[in-house]
Amino acid sequence: MLARLPTLVLYHPAMAQEGYPVLAGRVQQAFDYLEETGTLQAPQVKLEEAQLVEDSLLQQVHTNRHIASVGGTSYDFASRLSAGASVRAGEAVWTGDAANAFVFTGCAGHHASRGSAWGFCYYNNTALLVRHLQEVHGVERFFVVDTDPHFGDGTRDILGEEPGVFHLNFYAAFGEGEEFKSPRHVDVPFPSNCGDASFVEALRRLAKPLAKESRAQMLLWNMGHDAHAIDYGGFQLSLHAFPAMTEILFKVAEDVCQGRFVVLLSGGSEVYVARHTISSIIRCLAALTPLPADTAEEPAYDSPDTERTAQKLVDNILEKLALDT
Repeated sequence: MLARLPTLVLYHPAMAQEGYPVLAGRVQQAFDYLEETGTLQAPQVKLEEAQLVEDSLLQQVHTNRHIASVGGTSYDFASRLSAGASVRAGEAVWTGDAANAFVFTGCAGHHASRGSAWGFCYYNNTALLVRHLQEVHGVERFFVVDTDPHFGDGTRDILGEEPGVFHLNFYAAFGEGEEFKSPRHVDVPFPSNCGDASFVEALRRLAKPLAKESRAQMLLWNMGHDAHAIDYGGFQLSLHAFPAMTEILFKVAEDVCQGRFVVLLSGGSEVYVARHTISSIIRCLAALTPLPADTAEEPAYDSPDTERTAQKLVDNILEKLALDT
């Protein structure tokens, strides 16, 4: 029997020491928890220290003015490490050094556009990963899933015109929203009071048909644990939702792109949530037994009205795109 390729975990202590404070405070404690529970010592997991992104790659994605502006902040080093870790993850998974990967970040990426930054995001980690694989390996098609409750505007700004990039973008909505811009840009204005049942089911129903339609060669997931009920985002998810989403996307990647799957850490600040969601995701990627503490019972927030609203939203999207679940 052939040995299973490992799950690669990318990390650097400076992500916690020099990252944006709202995000960086969770990083060291989440990493320490992985060590304490033996996850990082498992043979199915490979830990690598992140390296800085190359300047030449930054210049392909961001304007020189933007790069100079970020260089004048105290978050430049952590941002470059976060970007470099993301690029390395994509490289490792594509070349067969790893089965899949999880990327720690000190600064998130999905709000960073070509020439501007906001929301704790300075360089767009997803776009840099995509551009590297396009330029170095000729990879043409990517399926990007974003479940952070805040709209991934920077990713759309940079990659929106790329014909081979498909973007499934969930975000917390407090009213009516537009479901999609095009078959490649599917925006899901999900009810901000949703819980596990409606959200996980929506991801299950949308991810598989859209990924098949994309014919993606790699699946990328912007995972924000700010979607948890006690974190700062707009959703009301529990710890159970995160391994459930991982399993769905893991299976989609197996079915569509030979299992090539990279998870990029996005928003979230609550240490308790970070410890358990990151652990459960990595253990799921590595096919390790779940830890009971990572899926502790928590309140369920879905109501019948929320579930009906969510189901109708997904029904409408699938109907307009003429896709079957």
